[in-house]
Amino acid sequence: KNVDDVNIRKIEKLAKKNKPVKKANKNTGDKISEIGYFLDNNRNVILAFVIGIIVATVIAVVLWPDRIATLKNGEQPVVKVSGKTYTADNLYKRMKDHYSVSQLLDQIDNDILTKKYPETEEMKKEVESTAENYINMYKQYYNYTEEQFLSANGFSSRDAYLEYLKLDNRRKKYEKEYVEKNLTDKEIEKYYNDNVYGDIKCEHVLVEVASDDSSTTTSSKKSNKLKDGDAKKLAQEIIDKINDGTSWDDIKKEYKDKVTYENLGYQSWDSDLESTFKDALKKMDNKSYSDEPIKTSYGYHVIYREAQKKTPTLKKAKSKIIDKLVDGKIKDDTNLLYKALISLRNDKKIKFSDTDMKSKYDAYIKQYNK
Repeated sequence: KNVDDVNIRKIEKLAKKNKPVKKANKNTGDKISEIGYFLDNNRNVILAFVIGIIVATVIAVVLWPDRIATLKNGEQPVVKVSGKTYTADNLYKRMKDHYSVSQLLDQIDNDILTKKYPETEEMKKEVESTAENYINMYKQYYNYTEEQFLSANGFSSRDAYLEYLKLDNRRKKYEKEYVEKNLTDKEIEKYYNDNVYGDIKCEHVLVEVASDDSSTTTSSKKSNKLKDGDAKKLAQEIIDKINDGTSWDDIKKEYKDKVTYENLGYQSWDSDLESTFKDALKKMDNKSYSDEPIKTSYGYHVIYREAQKKTPTLKKAKSKIIDKLVDGKIKDDTNLLYKALISLRNDKKIKFSDTDMKSKYDAYIKQYNK
C-alpha cells in the first residue's frame, strides 16, 4: 500500500510537469503522437546535437581551410641524382608554383574559345602568316633557324607554336567582342557628332622634313627634304603667295622642284590621313587654302579644299564608328585583354576546388582590376 501511494504521487507530479504519456499502439495517429511527444520532450538534446555538428564544421574549416589538389599516388620516382629521389609530387608542386596559373588559364581559355570561334580557313591563313613573319624576322635580325626560334621561345614544334597563335587569335577576337558589347549608345553618338563628316575633296603640297633634321642627298639628285625650320618657312612662303593672289596652278609649277604635289580626291572621316591633317581639313571652307602650314610626320602641308559631300547618317556610319571606338579602347588600355578574359571566365562560372590555386588566381586578377 505504501509503495502504491508513492507511485501515485510520482505520477501526479509528472502529469503536472509534462504532457500525458500516451501508450503506443498500432494506429498511425498514435505513432505520430509518440514522435511528437519524443521531439517535444527531447528538444534541448536535439538542438545541442545540431549545434555540435555546426560548431564542428566551422572548426574544421577554420583549422583546415586548405583544399589542395594532389596526385593520387605521387611517390613514383621521376629521377635519382646522388642518392636523392625526385618524385612525381616534387615535380607537380614545382610546376604549380611556377607555371600553374598561366598553364591552367591557357587550357581553360582554349576550351572555351575554341567552341566560341571554331577554326576556319581564314584563321588558319592568319595564323600561318603570323608564324612566318615572326620566324623570318628572327632569321633576318638574329640569324636564327626555325628550330632555334621555336626553342628560344619555348615551343617544342611548329605545330605547338601554331596552336599558341590560334589561342592568341581567339583571345583577341573575344577582346574586340567584349569591348563592343560594352559600348554605349551615348559613346557612339558622341563620336559621331565629334568626328563624322561628309567626304572632302582636296589637294595639297608637301614640304618634306629630313628624318635626321638635315637636308640630304642621293646618288642621283638632291633630295627635296629640308631641315624642320626651313621646311616650315617654305610652306609659309607658299601660303603668303596664295594670299597675294598667286593661283594654285602657278604655285604647283613654281615650286615643283621643291615640294611634292598630290590630288587626294575625296577623303572620308575614317581615312588613314593623319589626325592633324584631317582636323585642319574639316575646319576649312570649300574653295579655300590652309591659312598656316599643317605639320604631320611627313613634313609641312599647304592644303586646298575643293568640295564636300553630305554627312552620312549615324545608321550608315555606325559600324565604322564601333570599329574606331573598339580599336581606340584597346590601344588606350593595355590590360583590356586580361579584363575581357577574366569576365569571360566569370560568365562561365569558374570555380576552384584547390584553395592554393584560387589564391594564385585571385592575385593574378587583382593586378588587372586596379
